[in-house]
This record gives sequence, C-alpha cells and structure tokens, in this order.
Amino acid sequence: MEKLEAKPMQTSTLGWRDRNSETGSGQWNGKRKSFFEAHPLGEIVRGLVFSSVLWGLLAAGVYTVYAMVLGTR
Repeated sequence: MEKLEAKPMQTSTLGWRDRNSETGSGQWNGKRKSFFEAHPLGEIVRGLVFSSVLWGLLAAGVYTVYAMVLGTR
C-alpha cells in the first residue's frame, strides 16, 4: 500500500495584494484609488438603468400572466 501524506491546503490569493509589493523599495506608498476612480460613474449609472429595465420587464411579464389568469375566471 502507498503511504499517504498530509498536504497543506492551497488557497488562491489572486485578488489580494501584499502591501510590501506595492513599491519596489519594500515600503507601502499608501496611494489608493478613490471610489470613482475604481468604479467609473458611467458604469454605475449604466448598471442601474439596465437593472431597472430588467425589473420593469419582469414586473410587466408577471402582471400580464396575472391578468390572463384572472381573465379566464
């Protein structure tokens, strides 16, 4: 039989950055993007409009089905 070894759990840290790797000198420079630099206002507004349109279409569809069900009675 093979001997089983315990292996350490591997986790992905692709989304995390080490503060020490921000600059070449090993010191964290503390510069951060503002909210609107990280999330452009146009994309936020576009997302809100798009989701509002989708919710409106869903509401119209549900109302249409509801009206058809009530119309058969």
